[in-house]
Amino acid sequence: MKLQARLDRVLPLVRQASELALSYFGKFQGHKKSDHTVVSEADELVERLLVQGLQRRFPGETIVGEEGGATGPLQGPIWSVDPIDGTSAYLARLPHWGVSVGLLVGGRPVLGVVDLPLLGETCLAVAGRGAWMQTDRWGRQAMRVSPWSEPDSESMFCVPSDFHRCHEVHFPGKLRSLGSTVAHVLLVARGDACAALMRVHLWDLAGCAAILTEAGGRLETLDGSPLDLLELLPGAPFLPDVLASSPTGLAEMRKRVWKRAQGS
Repeated sequence: MKLQARLDRVLPLVRQASELALSYFGKFQGHKKSDHTVVSEADELVERLLVQGLQRRFPGETIVGEEGGATGPLQGPIWSVDPIDGTSAYLARLPHWGVSVGLLVGGRPVLGVVDLPLLGETCLAVAGRGAWMQTDRWGRQAMRVSPWSEPDSESMFCVPSDFHRCHEVHFPGKLRSLGSTVAHVLLVARGDACAALMRVHLWDLAGCAAILTEAGGRLETLDGSPLDLLELLPGAPFLPDVLASSPTGLAEMRKRVWKRAQGS
């Protein structure tokens, strides 16, 4: 099946999932999982809808979900689902959270859909066809990372909320933490942030990875080693720090941010 046909089938499903998430917005409390991340009943209900919808549309293809794990072997087309990226923001009734679905073929992200319902923004990408954003306010807009320029006081670098505990940075601009990995990566993909740093699993990146790539950006580890998205699964012995930026921006940001020495 061609990628555009896949997108045409997936987009209504993602929007249906967003409507379901919105119907529970402000009504649930979360609880901590064994890995100390937060999950809500809404995450589980939205993931169930997405997984069942993908199984009907693409029978036999593997689906990896945040809550349910993998439905099959990690080979062939692999769908990855994040039912609510930014669960803490969602539970705190903040606007930066989204429903994310991505497709990997041969370990490479080739299709992505991320819907941010409270912002009225849907971001999409198909390999070889570019990335674009559909918004309630501005209509359809192409997404493109900004060419690298020396950061100034207005430059934006998106970071995790615990960034100050684990990293040092020499950056003259603004550090932003919105509570959602996909929101951070999409800010880079549309040229509003110069970079984003994260430590994540596959489902956090699968949807926005294709969007970033098609917008001219890249994902790499902070130390410069190769990034294999299929290694970012539960039980992985090590989850690396991952940078999102333009190709030039990746090298430049490595000069400006580093891991804090343990115990310091």
